[in-house]
Amino acid sequence: MIRINLLPGEDRKRGRPAVAFKVGDLVVPMVIMALAVLFMGGAYLSLRTKESQLKRSIADVDIQARALAPQIERVNRLAQERAELDLRLGIINKLERGRTQTVRLMDDLARSLPDHVWLSSATQDAGNSLALEGTAMSNLVVSDLMTHLDRSPMFADVELEYAERTSIGDKGAVKFRLRCRVTPDEPAQ
Repeated sequence: MIRINLLPGEDRKRGRPAVAFKVGDLVVPMVIMALAVLFMGGAYLSLRTKESQLKRSIADVDIQARALAPQIERVNRLAQERAELDLRLGIINKLERGRTQTVRLMDDLARSLPDHVWLSSATQDAGNSLALEGTAMSNLVVSDLMTHLDRSPMFADVELEYAERTSIGDKGAVKFRLRCRVTPDEPAQ
């Protein structure tokens, strides 16, 4: 095939411009790319190494946990048994303290009774409340009883529920009902 150049002479000499590449234009991006690839490869290898170390560590801990499982079970069982024994000891101690409480209560009540007072009933409920009913020769004797009970370390919060006049034969008397709180383990307030 024949080629004919129809361009004027000046344009003919120029021809196509040749693309001139400088070595620096290609080297710098290639070096940056190579460094980036090396960095990503190093990071990948580092992460893979850490992953394998963590897997080995997890496997070691699992082996140790399986080896210690019987001992852990025994410790848990002993802790449960100890809690049960502590509960039983607490109940026993409470019963021991309560065993002498009634004796001390009656002894203290007998010491607190002034002359000319007769109790017809003494009732203690499930809590620490004690109700006393009786007869006295006068209101002054009932007041003495309340004062003696209040001074006792075994009783607190002594209150008179009622006091009414009555007679025993031909003598005047006072029928009363007191309520107080039993405090065997704490000082009276």
